[in-house]
Amino acid sequence: MRRFLRHILLFLAIMLPVYVLLIWMLGGTGGVRTVVTDMGNTGHLFSRVRECRQHHDIDVLFIGSSHTYRTFDTRYYRAHGISCFNLGSSNQTPVQSLTLLTDYIDSLRPRCVVFEVHPDIIILDGVESCIDILCNTPLTPTTCRMALQTGNMKVANTCLYAFYSQRIRHRLDNFVEDSIINLSAYVPGGYVEINDSLFHYSDSPTTTIIPHSRQEKALRQCLSLLNQRGIPYLLVEVPDTRELRASYTNLDEFQRQMSDLGPFVCDTLPLVDTIHFYNPNHLNTKDTAIYNQWFLPMLLKFMAEHGISPSIQNDTLCAY
Repeated sequence: MRRFLRHILLFLAIMLPVYVLLIWMLGGTGGVRTVVTDMGNTGHLFSRVRECRQHHDIDVLFIGSSHTYRTFDTRYYRAHGISCFNLGSSNQTPVQSLTLLTDYIDSLRPRCVVFEVHPDIIILDGVESCIDILCNTPLTPTTCRMALQTGNMKVANTCLYAFYSQRIRHRLDNFVEDSIINLSAYVPGGYVEINDSLFHYSDSPTTTIIPHSRQEKALRQCLSLLNQRGIPYLLVEVPDTRELRASYTNLDEFQRQMSDLGPFVCDTLPLVDTIHFYNPNHLNTKDTAIYNQWFLPMLLKFMAEHGISPSIQNDTLCAY
């Protein structure tokens, strides 16, 4: 038995380094399906994280999925005196929100946080967003821990290749992301505009919202982290089409669960599916202004309740 165990350990000692070397050598060729090297994409996370290092002591941090970076136009809030940054990312689940908050909140030092929550996001396993972060942000102990906790082979292999790409080849340091990718334009401050305003219909099957256990835990950890730092937060569910909202069998229950976690806002705007939306859960760029105008008074009220005054004192900014 001991001899057998020694052989197993010897085999692992030889094969593990070989496996890592193969991932490093072949990962960038596109021939390994379990390695993703997607630097730069329509979510513009690379540009967002690089820019966020320049922002400190902001009034508001917006965080969440693409609903966040396609909805909260930071130019609009700055025009009303609110210094802010949008740290959204594609399909960002609470697991990835926790990772980004852990790595960047002490640098950004927000006075409050707008935390986007959505039924379609809280049910996900977070693999897609995890890979996005590994490919487009500096590898840190927090991101490595996130990758290991996901328990997914594609995530693990992408993490191994990210280490080689970033720490040995320094590709992240030399990469320049296009400001416009697939009709999506990055706006300084973290917002992304989409130039296609045509509604893309997709059938929304009936769905019962069952939050992923890992996401429920991570969401509570995010809010606990904010509480520990004395940062007030506002949970927000941004608009969806009526057709999508009608497809959820227990939307009221989901919204009650969010309300139990803290201050919660969901929209009551009379929006039309085929006029105001790009797809079932994203507003057209021109129609995000309608939502932001509706949301601004609630944000200002929330800030005032916590003794936070807009920090930009420049009346000319209100020309936006």
